[in-house]
Amino acid sequence: MKARTLLLAAAAALLWHAPAFAQQSVEERLLNMEKRIRQLEERVSAQDKVIVEKDKQISRLTGGDKWFEAVEIGGAIDIRGIVTDPPGGDNETDLVVDSVELGIGAQVNDWVSGEVVLLYEGEGVDVDTATVTIGPPEGAWSLTGGQLYVPFGVYETNLISDPLTLDIGETRQTAFQIDGSAGALSGSVFVFKGDNMEDGDNLIQGFGFAAGYSVETGSFELGLNLSYTNDLGDSDGLEVEGAEGYDRVAGISASAMLTIGSISVLGEYLGAMDTFGADYVAFGDYGAKPSAWMLEAAYGFELAGKEATLAASYQTTDEALALELPKKRFLLGLSAEVMDGVSLGVEWARDTDYGVEDGGSGENTDTFTLQLAAEF
Repeated sequence: MKARTLLLAAAAALLWHAPAFAQQSVEERLLNMEKRIRQLEERVSAQDKVIVEKDKQISRLTGGDKWFEAVEIGGAIDIRGIVTDPPGGDNETDLVVDSVELGIGAQVNDWVSGEVVLLYEGEGVDVDTATVTIGPPEGAWSLTGGQLYVPFGVYETNLISDPLTLDIGETRQTAFQIDGSAGALSGSVFVFKGDNMEDGDNLIQGFGFAAGYSVETGSFELGLNLSYTNDLGDSDGLEVEGAEGYDRVAGISASAMLTIGSISVLGEYLGAMDTFGADYVAFGDYGAKPSAWMLEAAYGFELAGKEATLAASYQTTDEALALELPKKRFLLGLSAEVMDGVSLGVEWARDTDYGVEDGGSGENTDTFTLQLAAEF
């Protein structure tokens, strides 16, 4: 269509200037025609560019590239009723909003996304995490920076209560983290400054890694994970405030999860690889080497047409009395989806304190929890 228009324009020009053309040679006429055609092509090309730019502007205003279409908002509300039966005392009851979580994520462009999570746990609203992630679309690697939970430990559970491994190892820091995957294998490395300054040096000294293997075939699923941090004292549970004379104590975590049909079994170990100084984490008159492990079994089924899970777990700690953790914990729980995004759960937990010889009481505490949770 464009070529036809140019030819018509050229023909019209020839007719208009016929007297002048009669005085020109054939070569001069051809050169003038070519020059005129080039001018017309340049004009059409410029007009096309203007039209394309205007189309882009209109698309940004009225089309599918609206900014709010790249933003996602989600959250969770956890309400609990609790009955506690302490040793040698009357029952205690409580009704609490255990946590409220609100997350905002945005896809800045094909390579960059950002996320902020606000968390309320009874003492004001905090910025729980705030991260920027860079990586290719559908790519096998990514770089994340900001305030985040480093990939040390897994902490999976089907129960209401967090596992004791989380109480020792969960670590939130301002960090940089690189993630990668290849088939069934995945891995991460991370660095963070932390709160502990070894030898008083104000430097970025924290680091660690995580490696995982997972395979899923039909109703069979297997997952294995191993992770390491060079300073377990920077975890949220220990909160060791290192000063002059502080020596970092590394931590290690290993976990496995197996699912066959409706039955799943998972286990995790997490602990210090050396002994803390007695001035920082003590056990009796000596430095502590805290650790925990857990074993959990769960069965998924339908209850009144809704998904439900029955789970039981046995957990223990070692040299963790200073962290106010029990020596042993046994849990039994049932949870069910009552409607889309809403679940109801009940749980019984029995904590057994460390023995008198270790500085504890050796007595049991029973806790019954009813949970109503909603996710959106």
